[in-house]
Amino acid sequence: MEQVLNWRKGLFDSNYQVFNKGLLKFSLNFSSWKNSAIATTQAGIYLLKSEGFSKPETKLLNNQNEVLAIITYDWLRFKAKIVFASGDNFDWSFQNSWLSRWSLNDHQDKQILFNASSGNGLLHSNIDDDKLILCGLFIREYYSRLLVGFIIFMFILFSFKSIF
Repeated sequence: MEQVLNWRKGLFDSNYQVFNKGLLKFSLNFSSWKNSAIATTQAGIYLLKSEGFSKPETKLLNNQNEVLAIITYDWLRFKAKIVFASGDNFDWSFQNSWLSRWSLNDHQDKQILFNASSGNGLLHSNIDDDKLILCGLFIREYYSRLLVGFIIFMFILFSFKSIF
């Protein structure tokens, strides 16, 4: 079942809304200073909570605090892996150098393609799984925050270099 969904987020915030035929399907609201988010879907409320620095991971929890999935990151290659409690594995990766296209794939029959353009985008999916879609958006925001942090760090570093 092929489905095309629209998503959007604010220009300077990290709150996503996903729409199906103009109707809100779910929302994903990020914490300002942490890599965590709360997702509100028609099926329930989920928490995505990141932990660790040298070997970071994010846990997808339901409202009973049960772990539904674990996301692990490969910072050097800008990739991630999602392992669901059911045993399903998905690979997440960017598809272009502009970081505006990315995908989730189980390398069998399930795939979601995401496209971004200035705060909104489309996603094409052959499965109807809100948890997988919100994981795909969460990982994108995780890497976006990582890149912004790196750019700010480099700016500060070069600013102090010119002082001395």
